[in-house]
Amino acid sequence: MEVNPFIREGFEKSPFWNFVGLELHEANPGNVKLKLPIKNEFTNVRETVHGGVLVSMVDTTMGFTCKSLGFDEVVTLQLNTNFIKSVLEGTLFSEGKIISRTRTTAIVEGQIFDEQGELLVHANGTFKLIKKD
Repeated sequence: MEVNPFIREGFEKSPFWNFVGLELHEANPGNVKLKLPIKNEFTNVRETVHGGVLVSMVDTTMGFTCKSLGFDEVVTLQLNTNFIKSVLEGTLFSEGKIISRTRTTAIVEGQIFDEQGELLVHANGTFKLIKKD
């Protein structure tokens, strides 16, 4: 079952989404995958992708995963990120999965992989789920 096109379009019209260059790879309710071609502007003084870019990507992936369940708004309440391995070039792939959910919150797992499928980032987050009446 595909995610509501309205939710997908909302993300794809986001100024941040377009500024960074995020692309939707796959989206199903409760499971979203994004991709991000690495740009030179993402590199830090070590000439690797800056951690802030990685955190932004995984947070966006996890938030999109929550919205894929049909919520009107999603707010990150807590985010714990583990950086496993650095990357210099290529394309990043991220995935978000719902681990647990109540009526108003979700615990989500997010991961980022390189083109070879190597784990670069592992994150857990708690998100507030808002459904407008």
